[in-house]
Amino acid sequence: MNTVAIDMDGTLLHSNGYISKKNAEALRRLQTEGHKFVVATGRGISDVERLLGEADLTPDGIVSLNGSIVTWHGERIRETFMDHNDAVQLAQWLDDNHYYYHINTDDGVYSPPRSREFFMNDLEIYTQDKEKGEEIKEAIRRRADGHHRQAQMKELTSPSMINEKNITVYKFLIISMLEPKLNRCVEHWGDYNHILVTSSGRDNLEIMHPETQKGKGLLHLLNHANLDVASTFAIGDNFNDLPLFNVADTSIAMGNAEEDVKRLATQETTSHDDDGVAYAIDSFVLNPSTSK
Repeated sequence: MNTVAIDMDGTLLHSNGYISKKNAEALRRLQTEGHKFVVATGRGISDVERLLGEADLTPDGIVSLNGSIVTWHGERIRETFMDHNDAVQLAQWLDDNHYYYHINTDDGVYSPPRSREFFMNDLEIYTQDKEKGEEIKEAIRRRADGHHRQAQMKELTSPSMINEKNITVYKFLIISMLEPKLNRCVEHWGDYNHILVTSSGRDNLEIMHPETQKGKGLLHLLNHANLDVASTFAIGDNFNDLPLFNVADTSIAMGNAEEDVKRLATQETTSHDDDGVAYAIDSFVLNPSTSK
């Protein structure tokens, strides 16, 4: 029996935000043959369950919010969160420096009132010298607005609200198309002992408690369910998937993965738009002899 831990964005999900029929069929085949299917993602549980439900999939386990919350057959088995004062300090710095961000909490998703304004300012700078800049800007704006509605975001009126309402903060997601701006945030917070800064894409940063990593969440799940690490596969595309690769016996990078991620994987599959998860499951998990 094998356990397969799979990232969502850039991995299981097509670039248009859905799980392909081939990927869904491969995952059902995997479970029918007695193997375990685990989702390991930066997304929250409700978002994960919605996307999997649309494809008629039920995972055995979920490592959500990069390991902040871990579930096994619906039971919550691990939870890690940020210190309140660290969260308040970070939120204030992001506000003062005009970053878009939202916060995943035990009370839903929060975003400050000027966050969208900061996002649109960054988008204006990003597209101003691009061919078809207006077209690109409109497409990104529509996608961002759709996500905002879907997440049913609440307003964080001020950073102090985190303490005042005793909100449990799992993760900050910071988004900007401006690489130098993201780099400034990494330079400022990257060496801060009480938090971990990582990324799931070129346009974002994810900031959490330092014990919040996909790999640590997966390891806790494996121990809880008495599953063998030596029979574990991990499939991912970005830097926040590397802790998964460090735990799994076999690590599989997507064809669209960052080059540094590919170099650290033991195998490579096709891209997320070419049913890369299905190819990986069929080639490396269910029929490994055919890939040699």
